[in-house]
Amino acid sequence: MLTRVADERYPARVATIAAQITAANDQPTVHTLFLEGVTALGATSAVFVSFVRDDGDLAACRFMLACDPAWARLYVQEGHFVHDPWLAYAAHHSEPIVASALNVLDNDHRRVIDLAARAGFVSAVLVPAHSGAGHSRISLLCLGSATPGYFEDAGLPRLRVSARMLALELHDWWLSRIRRDLIAKARITPADLVLLQHECQGHSSKKIANELQVSKSSINSRFQRMNAKLGVGNRRMAVQLAVECGLILK
Repeated sequence: MLTRVADERYPARVATIAAQITAANDQPTVHTLFLEGVTALGATSAVFVSFVRDDGDLAACRFMLACDPAWARLYVQEGHFVHDPWLAYAAHHSEPIVASALNVLDNDHRRVIDLAARAGFVSAVLVPAHSGAGHSRISLLCLGSATPGYFEDAGLPRLRVSARMLALELHDWWLSRIRRDLIAKARITPADLVLLQHECQGHSSKKIANELQVSKSSINSRFQRMNAKLGVGNRRMAVQLAVECGLILK
């Protein structure tokens, strides 16, 4: 039960950890803080995954583990990402929930849950993290225990507050990291972001050209160069990537 959390001051401890995540400069530091947060919350296993809503491309996922890495390898090898009921919940809900409260009937979904149970998630809390409307990237912090009923007691409401704080800070850090990496790798400029925002608003090349007082052909050429830098085939895909990474608001 949650009474097994050794230190009842864990809300203050998690708040301190969350503040350190915000200031962290590298992934190893964030991972260490993630482990400390998981321990403070009384979980014996955990996984944090950041993914793109309604996108079956596992390459777009970012994982942080505090559990047996063999679970992660099997999860990827068997393609459980597309059949994961916990991710499906996170994609469409923001409220933390005990995993056992989900009504799971599909056999593929059951196999994903059984695999998680073998990795130490017999009892689990699902904590979604979203950036708000317009962002397609969302995250899920899953806290686990090998003890049946561990998270199903009356202390869950108090735990949810701290767990949500940890999940949101991890999500924001990952989104910021992805955004910085994309800007650096693709050499995205402020002028590129202006074009992407116009495209996101449905503006034609002619309208954008009028707004920026340049020629329509210049706008088309700039989009072509930007698409090449981003590694996408068209403007729509460029906007989708920019929204996913939080470069522009939809």
